[in-house]
Amino acid sequence: GFFMPKVLIVEDAQEQLELFAKSFRRAGFDVFGAHDGGHAMDRVRDVKPDIILLDQMMPEVDGTTFLQNLRRFPKYKHTPVILITGITDKTLKSKATNLGVADVLVKGSFQLKDLIALVRQRLAGDQQPQLAGTTL
Repeated sequence: GFFMPKVLIVEDAQEQLELFAKSFRRAGFDVFGAHDGGHAMDRVRDVKPDIILLDQMMPEVDGTTFLQNLRRFPKYKHTPVILITGITDKTLKSKATNLGVADVLVKGSFQLKDLIALVRQRLAGDQQPQLAGTTL
């Protein structure tokens, strides 16, 4: 059958969430959204996403805190995660890497089409770093 990969987008900014969602739907993905890290955990359980796009800066539960919760479940230990952040921060990069994040991207430094290509690559199991120059 036809496989539509499920992407969960965790983003507190509604406009950004809608923009990502529209682009990914158009690219043939099954898209789900969550507005904060707390709500995102419920969405993960309902949806069982193939990949997660995660905003770092969110009120209450931020990206890495959500990740710590996520990785506690054996089922989601290896779910690919792409972390998107507004700030360039080396400690965030190492924290994210320790939590099994494939890529840390800086907001505004990448094109949506490149993000979609990167998601496809991660879903194909390709671990090569991509988007040279835009990752931390």
